Amino acid sequence: MPNSGRRPGPLTLNRDRKMIKLASRLVLPAAALFAAPLAQAAITLEQTKTGNIFLSTETVTVPLRCDGDRVEWSATDFSGAVVRSGYVTPSGGRATISPSLGRRGYFELRLTEKKSGATVSEKTTNFAVVTPLALTGTDASPFGVQTHSAQGGDQRVYSLFARAGVAHFRDEQYWEHIERQKGVYTYPAAFTDLMANGAAARMQPFITLDWSNPLYDFSDGMFTAPNTDAGRAGYASYGTEIVRKYPALKHVEIWNEYNAGTFITGPATANKPYYYKRMLETAATRIRAERPDVKIVAGGTVPVTHGFLRDVFAQGAMPYLDVVSVHPYRKTPEGVDSEIAELRELIKRNNGGAEKPVWASEFSYEVNSPADQKEAATYLAQIVTLMLSQKVERMYYYLGVDDAAFPHRGLLAAADDPRGALVPHPAYVAYANLIRQLKGYAFNSRFPGTASSTYAFRFQNSTTRMNVLWAARPVTVALKTNSSLVVTDLMGQSRAVSPNGGVVKLQLGRDAQYVRGPVTAVVEQGNTLLADSLSGYSATQGGNGWSYGSADVGSGPYDPNRFAPMRWEYAGDNAVCWLSNLWHFVAVEQMHPSSAWAVRRWTSNAAATVTLKCKVSRAGGGDGVGINVYVDGTHVYGRVLRPDESDAFDISNCVVKVGSKVDFTVNQNGESSYDSTGFSVQILRQ
Repeated sequence: MPNSGRRPGPLTLNRDRKMIKLASRLVLPAAALFAAPLAQAAITLEQTKTGNIFLSTETVTVPLRCDGDRVEWSATDFSGAVVRSGYVTPSGGRATISPSLGRRGYFELRLTEKKSGATVSEKTTNFAVVTPLALTGTDASPFGVQTHSAQGGDQRVYSLFARAGVAHFRDEQYWEHIERQKGVYTYPAAFTDLMANGAAARMQPFITLDWSNPLYDFSDGMFTAPNTDAGRAGYASYGTEIVRKYPALKHVEIWNEYNAGTFITGPATANKPYYYKRMLETAATRIRAERPDVKIVAGGTVPVTHGFLRDVFAQGAMPYLDVVSVHPYRKTPEGVDSEIAELRELIKRNNGGAEKPVWASEFSYEVNSPADQKEAATYLAQIVTLMLSQKVERMYYYLGVDDAAFPHRGLLAAADDPRGALVPHPAYVAYANLIRQLKGYAFNSRFPGTASSTYAFRFQNSTTRMNVLWAARPVTVALKTNSSLVVTDLMGQSRAVSPNGGVVKLQLGRDAQYVRGPVTAVVEQGNTLLADSLSGYSATQGGNGWSYGSADVGSGPYDPNRFAPMRWEYAGDNAVCWLSNLWHFVAVEQMHPSSAWAVRRWTSNAAATVTLKCKVSRAGGGDGVGINVYVDGTHVYGRVLRPDESDAFDISNCVVKVGSKVDFTVNQNGESSYDSTGFSVQILRQ
C-alpha cells in the first residue's frame, strides 16, 4: 500500500496494490514486463504437462524446437546446486530433455543451443516435481489461493493449483459487470468459467463482493462504497443474486481492504467503521434470507488493523458476520502469531467471550523481482505455520499467477512468460510440500525451552505427530525421541533418521523442516544467538530481554536514564504495538520517532563479547532519520538514513555484562514526516 498523507501510519507496508484488469479497461500486456530474449534466440520450448508441473509418478520431459545441432542443459535445485546435466542432439529441429532427477522439488533448467560448436542461443525454464495428492471437493484443508480469474487470464491454473493440493480459491464477480441495468443480472463468460473450472478441479470457491456500480452510489468512481440506503440495498441485492446463481458458493466476503485508502472512496470515507457496518448488516440480512447456509466473511483489512475492526465491532457488527478476515502483509513473518492472538481476544471481548473463525483472505511476501522468489518460499512456510499456531481457519496466498500489477509475486508465472506458460516459482513447490506435510494435522503446541529465535511446533492427527522447525540463524538442535523420524525439507526431499542414544540431531536454518514422528523435546546445542528483535518482540515489557520506549533527548546528548516505557495500545485504526502517540511507536519491524527518540532496548542476560547485526530501511518522503546504537550509554554507532535507503551493518566486539542495556534508537532528522523506519537486530555471542 503506497504511503498516503503527510505521515504513513504505524505498520503500513510500502507495497503496490492490486490493479483492476477487466476487459473494459486498458491492460498492460504481461509480456512487456519481461526483458526480451536475445535477438538470436532460436530455442522454442514446449510442454508435455501444463506449467511443467509433474507428479513424482510421471516422467519429466521438456520438448523443444531449435535450429542448432546440439543443446546442452543443466538442472539446478532450489539451493542453486546443479543436480543433473547433459546434452541432446536435435533431429529434424526437435529434441526432448528428460532430466531423470529421481527427486522432488523446484528446478531451473538452463539450455544452451549450439551449432558447429558455437553458441547460438540460450533459454531458461522452470519445472516442479510433487507427489500426488487428490482433492475431494469437500476438503477441510485451510489452504487457498487468490486466482483473479475475473480479471482475465489463463484458467488452466485451477488444475495446477489442485495438483499442488490447494483446496480453495478466492476470486470476484464484479458488481458493475453483472448489473448493467437495475435489477437485471448477466454474467460475463470469464465469471461463470472460473466457477466451472474451479469446480472441475474440485476446489471450493470464495467470492469477494466488490466494487461499486454506476447505477447506485458512484460519486467518486468504481471504489465508491455504498453510503445511502439505495446503494446498500443495491449491493445487498447483488450479493443475494450471486449466492442464488452459484449453489456451490458457501462463503462470500463483504468488500476488500475497506480500511485502507486504495479501494474505498466517496462519502463513506468520513466514517469507515459506521458505513462498513451498515453495508455489512444490509448485505448479510438479505443474503442469509436467501441462503442461510452461506457464511458471511467480514473485515478484509490490510494489515490486521485491530483498531478498525474494534470500531466496526463496537457498531454492533458481530451478529452479521460469521468469519473475520484480515490480510496480514508484513516484511517478516515474525509477530504474525501475536497479532492474530490479539485479534482473537478482540473478537472474544466483543462476542460474549466466544471466538469466531479468523481467515487470512490474503497473505504473501513482497516479491519485487525474480531475486525475491526464493525468499518468498522460505517466508510462506514460516508464516503459514505461525498462523496455524493461532488457529487461522483458512488462508489464501496472494497471488496465484503473475500479472501486470505484480509481475513476480504469483505461485506461477504468467501465461506469456518467456520461461514458459504458467511455470512454477519456488513458492508453488513450498506450498505444495507444506500442504502434503500438514494436511489433516491440527496444531498442538510450541516446544518450550528454546530461544525465541528457534521455532519448533507440534502438530497432531489421530495417530501421528508432525513437527515443524526452523531458526532465525543456524543452530543445531537435539530432538529427543526413541523412534525413527522422517525429515522433509522445504522442497519435499525426505530422509529417514534413526536416534542415537535417544536423540536425533538436526541442523536448523531459515528454511522450515518437517519432522514426522514422536519428539518429546527440542534442545538447542551451542546457540550463539543471544537475542533477536523480531522473534523476541512481545506484548510484555522486558519479554525475551526486549523493552520499548522513548527518550526526550532535547538538545543534549543521549541519556539512557531518560528511557520512558511506551504503552501497549492500538495505533489509531491500525495494529496493536508499543507507542506514546499515533506517530511515535516501536513495532515488531518498524520504529517511528516524534520530537522524542524511539528506543528499542535489549537488556543482557549474559556476560559476553557480542556482535550486533543490524538491518535498517526507510521508504521515501521526508528528510531521513538518525540511527544510533548505545551500549550502557556509550555511543558505538551512528548515521543518517536517507529516504529510500537501506543498510545492513555489524557492530563487533561489544562487551556486555549481565544487566547491560543496549539501545537501538531512531530520531527525526529535522522533522518526523514519513519517518517510519525498519530496524531489526540480532545479537550474537562472538
